[in-house]
Formats: sequence, C-alpha cells, structure tokens
Amino acid sequence: MKRPFHALACALVIAAALSACDDDDPAAPPTTGAVSGTVTFQGAWPSTGDVQISIFSSFPPTGPPDAFTDPITQAASYDYSIAGLTPGDYAAVVVGWRDPLNPSTAEILGMHWEHVDSVAVDSNGDPRGFPLPLTIEAGQTDANINMLADLDVAP
Repeated sequence: MKRPFHALACALVIAAALSACDDDDPAAPPTTGAVSGTVTFQGAWPSTGDVQISIFSSFPPTGPPDAFTDPITQAASYDYSIAGLTPGDYAAVVVGWRDPLNPSTAEILGMHWEHVDSVAVDSNGDPRGFPLPLTIEAGQTDANINMLADLDVAP
C-alpha cells in the first residue's frame, strides 16, 4: 500500500519541479520592451541637482515617471537605454533636472518631439510643442529616440 502513495508523491514533486523550470525557459517570449537613443546637451551643466531621462505615461507629467535612467554625469552627449518597460502607450520621453533640496521641483530640459534637431522647451522650460508618444511592444526596442536638451533651463 505504501508504494502507490510513494509513486504519487514522487510524480507530484517532479511535476512541480518541471513547472518551476518553465518560468526560466529561455524560449519564453519577452514580456517587456525598451527605448534608447542619444541626448545632446547644450548650455552649462547645472552645479547642483540630477539630470536624468524619464518616460511618462501622461503629459504633462503629474507624478513620478514610469521609468528613468540613473543620474547622468557631465557630458556633451549621452547614449541611453531604458529597459523593462511594460508594453503599452507612453506620452513622453523627457530629459529633466531635479532640485536636490526639493526633489518634487523639476524642470524639463528637452523631450522627444517632432523636431529632434532643436530643443523642445523654451528658456523657461515650457514646452514648445507636444512630445511624440511611443507605443512599447514586448521584446522590441524603440531606438533612435534622440533629444536635444538645454542645460541652461536648470536653475
């Protein structure tokens, strides 16, 4: 009588182990997407605060970004990639500056818009137009999301 229960228990353990391996299956389709491009900076690098690239599902932004890069160190240009994005529609990719003393205070220095060879914001950081929306698909990288950013907008 012990043998049937022992065989059943072994079968359940093996089935559980095999189903756990399915989660790590390299043939499983990707579930997230990415965005990448180059930011070209103009103006003087701010003496305080962080410059980052962020992606938002609404514009103008009303809260924290859906995803963002690490702070960017001083450079004339920066190649970026934001991976792990949930597939769907995003309203804006922006280059921004955050006040280190008040992180809720931020300025948009540039954004992805139809005129990639010009800054998308005026000298006050106000948008000159609307950002180009993106649709992120699983397993895809939306590349060449290039931007020009005006560092002089940061206080």
